Amino acid sequence: MQKMQAINKLSRGMSKLIKAALLAKFAAAALAVQKTIIDEYDEELVDVVTDRNSKTNPNLYREEFIERLSEFEYVEYNENTVSLISPDMETFDFSGRLKVIQAIMHGMAGIYVEINEEDYISVFGKRPVNQEPLDEYVPPKEKIYIVRHTTKIRQAERDLKKKFVRYPFSNTPPFNILEEGDKFIEENMGRWIDEALDEAQKTFATNYKGARL
Repeated sequence: MQKMQAINKLSRGMSKLIKAALLAKFAAAALAVQKTIIDEYDEELVDVVTDRNSKTNPNLYREEFIERLSEFEYVEYNENTVSLISPDMETFDFSGRLKVIQAIMHGMAGIYVEINEEDYISVFGKRPVNQEPLDEYVPPKEKIYIVRHTTKIRQAERDLKKKFVRYPFSNTPPFNILEEGDKFIEENMGRWIDEALDEAQKTFATNYKGARL
């Protein structure tokens, strides 16, 4: 009976050490996952917009994207399991100003222009009703709407003697920079688990040295 109790005690001790090692390993890995996604953001979105007047330039939203990325809960655990996850299009918080980035990642078929609320009223004779601005947290004059570049828009450009800013991600297929986080985890998970197990075994050997069954 005492031998069985000793075995159970050692088993519980080893399990705790493994969980602690995985938590530490995954916490460090979460920073690497963030960096992977940020690198993908920079490669795919930063400096790709050449029109300085574009209000949908991802450069304007980079810091907020990074901040939101850092707030994501990468490590989930309970009494029995420890998991490392990466944000995806469903779990990442695109609310607020980051709707701009969400729209870019969803892709958009067709040619569109960026129109502020004042120009929208000039073109259509009314305020936008069923269309939300990409950024609703700015004054009305700065709110930007993405509108298909139709004959009506071209006529308005002639009448108003101005060219609306071309939405730089018109005719862009969907792409998901968040997927790079998942790929990074899949490529490295085996190594992280092996390292955590190795660290747990070394700690176990030190803590329970000389233990008798």
